[in-house]
Amino acid sequence: MHNKNKNIYKLVSLATFMLVTLNIQQVQARTWQEIQQSGVLKVGLTGDYKPMSFHGESGKLEGFAVDMTTELAKSLDLKIQFVNTTWPSLSQDLASDKFDLAAGGVTLTKKRAEQFLFSDPVVGNGKIILTNCQNKKPLSTLNDIDKPSVKMIVNPGGTNQIYVDNHIKNADIIRTKDNFANLKGIREGSADAMITDLIEGNYYQATEKGVFCVSSKVLVGTSSVKAYMVQKDNEILLSRINTWLHDSDKSTLIAHWGLKP
Repeated sequence: MHNKNKNIYKLVSLATFMLVTLNIQQVQARTWQEIQQSGVLKVGLTGDYKPMSFHGESGKLEGFAVDMTTELAKSLDLKIQFVNTTWPSLSQDLASDKFDLAAGGVTLTKKRAEQFLFSDPVVGNGKIILTNCQNKKPLSTLNDIDKPSVKMIVNPGGTNQIYVDNHIKNADIIRTKDNFANLKGIREGSADAMITDLIEGNYYQATEKGVFCVSSKVLVGTSSVKAYMVQKDNEILLSRINTWLHDSDKSTLIAHWGLKP
């Protein structure tokens, strides 16, 4: 019965994700002129993905994407407004014009590029296996983690879920509501491994030494880039973003947040 319920949950989760990603309903984006007239650049962030965007101890939104887009807004002579979104709803929220650009660790994928425009790369990335350092199971390869004895943990709506659904066929998959629950599962030992970005893995390995370990190299075929995503009718905004990316010095912020160019 447990396996039956788990399979049903997996199918519902996958179906929900596919509906969100494949049935995007788009409305007219704010034009560059309208953005200028408003004096505000609206940026969508999930706030659950360290070191890109997260809420610090004071509750204030922090992270590499927060600092970068704040500098972007300043360069455009605009104030910045952060709009909360989630990984499952990010594409639809952008298509509904809830914000002008999506940031905070958005991976450039073929499917997304069919629906939206992407900026030039902000930072490189790839998928890795993140584990608890005290876990003695061999968990350094895809073959290691795709076994019935391994508990994989994943949240819905992003490229990590896509990777797990496409590559993990035998492990016991624990599906959670968000990325915080994934990390909690690894931290507390209720899960063995999670697939995540090298950016996030390196951050937790550095900030919670002895707890989180990046146990693999970048998984084959997962090298990617993080970029800013805007609606397809917002070419002028995209041009302004790319000009700023080329002219700005990202190295200080990249070093501050422990990222690699």
